[in-house]
Amino acid sequence: MMYRVGILGQTTTLKERVAFLVNQQPNCAVTTRLTDWTELQVALPTLDVLFVLAADYTEDLMTLAHAYLDPLDPSTRVVALGNLCSKHLAEDYLAQGIAAYILADSPNHEIVWALQSVLDDQPYLDAQIDPCPTREQLHNNNYTRLSKREIEVFPLMVLGYANKDIAAHLYISPKTVEAHKASIMHKLNIHSRPELVRYALKNNLINA
Repeated sequence: MMYRVGILGQTTTLKERVAFLVNQQPNCAVTTRLTDWTELQVALPTLDVLFVLAADYTEDLMTLAHAYLDPLDPSTRVVALGNLCSKHLAEDYLAQGIAAYILADSPNHEIVWALQSVLDDQPYLDAQIDPCPTREQLHNNNYTRLSKREIEVFPLMVLGYANKDIAAHLYISPKTVEAHKASIMHKLNIHSRPELVRYALKNNLINA
């Protein structure tokens, strides 16, 4: 099954980052990009997941959601990206029908984890808001030794992207990509790409 994903927001760079990560997943594709909430009436019935860049809008997320998504259709999972760090308020969003809440400046793997969770019909809160056992397991292994840039390289490396493609996406040189890849393999004590893929799947770092 191919899941249809929409992105609602005004920040082009963040929309492109979310779209790139979603399209990496073998069972997901970004089919709709919107800038205005009024466009949802037509688009929403065609979507399985909707990413909302909540930080782009001055109005409260739930005020907008109830105006344009009321009642929240359970068949469309809503993933919100915002600046709210309060666990209590974020949990209130989930209680009102938002499927996942992550911070807009979170690393790429948070977006992937949120997407994986909502596709499994599981609610999700950003690791900075609500650490969970799965993330604690990662803290107990070598993944947390990776730098922010290495975490960005990691999923592209797992998916088999060429050095030049990773370099173009991250605006770095192919030689720098090669250095990051070598560092990742060393820190994770992994010696082949198949082993790297197994590691990523075991730790839920990317979809199967």
